[in-house]
Amino acid sequence: MLIELFAKPVGFFLIVMMIILITPLLSERLKLPGIIGIIIGGMLIGPHGFGLLADGDRIQFLSTIGLVYLMFSAGLEVDINQFMRVRTRALVFGLITFTVPQLMGMGLGYILGLDWLGMILLGSAFASHTLIAFPILTKLGVTRNEAVAVTIGATVMTDIGAFIVLAVVLGANKGGLSFGYFAQLFVLLALLTGAIIFGLPRLGKFIFQKINSRAVEFQFVIVTLFVAAFAAELIGVHEVVGAFLAGLAVNSMLPRHSPVAGHVLFIGESFFIPVFLLYSGLITDPLTFLKSPQTMIVAVGVTIVAYVSKLISAWVTARIYKYTKSEFWTVYGLSHAQAAVTIPTLVIGLETGLFDSTLFNAAILMILLTSITSPLIVQRFAPNLQIADVDEKQDSIFGRVLVPLADTQNSEGLVSLASLLARSTHGKVLAVSVARDSGFQKDSSFTMHKDLLGRVTETFNDPETEIELIPRMASSHAQGILHTAHEKNASLIVMGWRGKRTLRENVLGSVLDEVIWGSDTPVMVGKLPLPLNSMQHVVFLVPAKAVPPIILRRMLDANLTLAKALNVPLIVRADPSYLQTLEALTVSIETDHPIQIEVLKDQLKPEILEHEAVSSFIVLPGFGSRKRVADTLGNLPEQLAKYFDGNLAVLHFDK
Repeated sequence: MLIELFAKPVGFFLIVMMIILITPLLSERLKLPGIIGIIIGGMLIGPHGFGLLADGDRIQFLSTIGLVYLMFSAGLEVDINQFMRVRTRALVFGLITFTVPQLMGMGLGYILGLDWLGMILLGSAFASHTLIAFPILTKLGVTRNEAVAVTIGATVMTDIGAFIVLAVVLGANKGGLSFGYFAQLFVLLALLTGAIIFGLPRLGKFIFQKINSRAVEFQFVIVTLFVAAFAAELIGVHEVVGAFLAGLAVNSMLPRHSPVAGHVLFIGESFFIPVFLLYSGLITDPLTFLKSPQTMIVAVGVTIVAYVSKLISAWVTARIYKYTKSEFWTVYGLSHAQAAVTIPTLVIGLETGLFDSTLFNAAILMILLTSITSPLIVQRFAPNLQIADVDEKQDSIFGRVLVPLADTQNSEGLVSLASLLARSTHGKVLAVSVARDSGFQKDSSFTMHKDLLGRVTETFNDPETEIELIPRMASSHAQGILHTAHEKNASLIVMGWRGKRTLRENVLGSVLDEVIWGSDTPVMVGKLPLPLNSMQHVVFLVPAKAVPPIILRRMLDANLTLAKALNVPLIVRADPSYLQTLEALTVSIETDHPIQIEVLKDQLKPEILEHEAVSSFIVLPGFGSRKRVADTLGNLPEQLAKYFDGNLAVLHFDK
């Protein structure tokens, strides 16, 4: 009776969620990665355990979505600029970690008496690998280590190679193998890659310019993911290839710490990916090798090939590129797990008669073992990985960003910007709403401002951003902002500006003027009419004598962090007197992020920036006293605001 209830939708969902919730907690109590608990939990409730869940269409459907999410999250976590820098190394490791297991697998197939198609197919089952331990790297925050980036890049190459082998073997098995078929597959794959990598980001930027809605952006990313996966299936390769490419495309489309991407990943990491891990355990019979001595012998051979071939590949790559011990073992731990491509390869081999049930069960046992040891090795060595990244410095001016709020609607762009900047440095957003101490009305005014802060978390729902809500009572708005900045040790104040004729004529009257000239803390004044997701460049304008060379490094660091947070290139247009200094600074920074230095020709004419209004985030520098800013910038900010309808900011340093 109980088993029948678990077969119904409510019971099915209940047992799945209980396993996903409970088994990781129990596993972590035993000092094991949580994903091991989910795999073992799947074994216990599956047909080879207590039989609470059957291997049916329902769990297979959810598992497929989880596999797609797993590869999508791997692509989304790739640092594109770093990936491009290590693409040659990723290709080398991909070739090594594909070729060595392929040859050893074919050798094992020869020993087992398989025909030549079965030998090739068995080799491809070992050649690929699944990033089953990737959630551990995400949790540890080491996904941007070079060795990890190389392994991720190699993963998609081995998966593509394995599925090409699968397609070729199936074609030969059906008598349909020809040069035309092979050439068509490569051409379609190249066209698909180009369409996803180059086409989807442009489409996304266009849509984000027209529609500023978190829900629509979320839905667009989901549709993008499954369009790419479906298109991959249409051309004859596995959906995981399209999912990984979609992750790369969305990676370049959205800001690096975009809440939209965070919400998409949250759904996958909290449900669909755990279901895939559960399914991997559910289809495994851990006692199958006890049923016959032959199965046990085959299982030993399959397991040895799986571990040794990937160990050799990781060792050779680590020797070539001089990786540390922790990097070597992390690469090995991440690359020896077999699941995503191996499972469908085994199923197809069994269905086509190229594999027998003995080989299939032995390989499934190998999948279980590698799925357990992979996260164990990664958990042991990944915490020791080094990440040299200048934008992660804790002393950045974006470490504690103070945002004064007047109303949630007009403050949405400011809070979104502050959130992206704070998350880029693992910082914190300080949202303050100041109520004036105006006698008998102060109680109702203070209550109104507390309600305003309460709506901030609803409007900007982002679990990844740390936001502190600060209601403040003060004699004036400016004094409340300045006192809060001092008390909370704010590193930057971000304020809104409507772009009126003078900086004084803004949404808060003279508040902006008082804060800029009364604060020792850097102040960013922003006019943000366009969605941040639609930006394609950050343009940092440096007119003659705008900032002293000694301050230019801090200004450049701040704008580089802004460009990285928005996931767009940084263009520096500077007076010729700054070019030599800027070139030296860009060399000393040693960043992978694209920086382009251009000459600011003659007198800056705001009209020439009009064509960039839709795509560029313009930043002007301000430094020193009111008189100095007036002497160096004049009315340039107001003129830019007049001719430029896009996102514009003035970043002011007092000292």
